[in-house]
Amino acid sequence: MNAQTAVATSEVPPPIAMLQLISGFWISRCIYVAAKLGIADLVKNESKTAAELAAVTGTDEPSLFRVMRALASVGVFSQDAEGRFAITALSETLRSDIRGSLRAFAMTELGEEHYPAWGELLHSVRTAKLLSITRSECLSGNSLPSTPTTPGFLTMR
Repeated sequence: MNAQTAVATSEVPPPIAMLQLISGFWISRCIYVAAKLGIADLVKNESKTAAELAAVTGTDEPSLFRVMRALASVGVFSQDAEGRFAITALSETLRSDIRGSLRAFAMTELGEEHYPAWGELLHSVRTAKLLSITRSECLSGNSLPSTPTTPGFLTMR
């Protein structure tokens, strides 16, 4: 389903649908944080507060709370009236102990290996220069070969 189909079938007004698409990278980064910290594993058996999760993960409680609230707002985790966060069908996919887990994929695709290159996408589109995983490589000026086998404007090394 494409964005236009999603808008049409869910009756979401186009400005709201566009806002959801624009802010999607915020949620992606929150998913990365949750995957990297192993939050799904920590709440798989019982819900926990942000304070409990922060203590176990060595993170700042208010900052982690905001990440968890953002993820709960889109159903990745749930939050109860006491402020405890629990696993959902979506966050189950981030558990490390299940077959078909997407945790490693989330950490790789949304982490420091790929994220900086996407930040330089406009540079690549404007200049046809290859992007790499480090900012210095992104701006080094490697030209995109003009062969039919070139995988695209974005490459990872």
